[in-house]
Amino acid sequence: MAAPTAATGTRVSPEQIGYLTEGPGRAAETALARLLDAGLARVSRDGIVSAVHQNELGATTAVETLILIGLSKPVRFDAVVRNAAKSSEMRALHQQLRAQRLTRNPRPRLAAWWVFLAIGVVLGLAAFLEPWTLFGAVGFLGFAYWTYGAKPLTRAGQAALKDVTASDRVLAVALEGFRGRIENRSVGELFGLPQSVVKMLPRKRKNKARRRGGRAASSAAACGSSACGSSGCGSSSSCSSGSSCGGGGSSCGGGGGGGGGGD
Repeated sequence: MAAPTAATGTRVSPEQIGYLTEGPGRAAETALARLLDAGLARVSRDGIVSAVHQNELGATTAVETLILIGLSKPVRFDAVVRNAAKSSEMRALHQQLRAQRLTRNPRPRLAAWWVFLAIGVVLGLAAFLEPWTLFGAVGFLGFAYWTYGAKPLTRAGQAALKDVTASDRVLAVALEGFRGRIENRSVGELFGLPQSVVKMLPRKRKNKARRRGGRAASSAAACGSSACGSSGCGSSSSCSSGSSCGGGGSSCGGGGGGGGGGD
């Protein structure tokens, strides 16, 4: 499907949608979900992720390439997401979103911001009688604007997410994470993942900016923590050896031996 387009004309990928929705952890989930959906990686029923082919062919982003390279040996499900979220490739994705003016540095809102606003308004009105007070009005109004704070998503970033829906299971991961739900169904089930695997990942935190038209846009988009949002992944080939995958219906092998350490 075509990538959603922001109001500024910037095209955003599912991986970018994941970052804008819930930060680096969600973007890592989305990258892994895309690899699994494409049959480039698989997850065993005991939560071990392995590459289908021992190369990075088929990856479409730097984060996906990083994940495939890391799967030269089997790795724990949660460790794959955590390592990708903390990577330099993920930081580069963050900088890319900044360059596209979809995110910005957030500023906390000061409790007394309205005091500066009130003083600025009073000085502005006083400028009709004493013009020199106009300089003070500009200063206080500017300070009120700054102390009002700013969310990580810019207007362009919010516009990029406005009409995005879970039209496929990779976008379902980007928007909800694998611990989320779509139409009363676990997102993990879309990939044939058992709950024991999904629950290896951090619990999905409740989003303050809840749904409009079936989706949520979070203000956590620019957070630096690798644990932002729920972390999860799945695959049409996510199943134990010889079993049929719930998501895509294809048969696949198990994930293999032990992987990277957990939390």
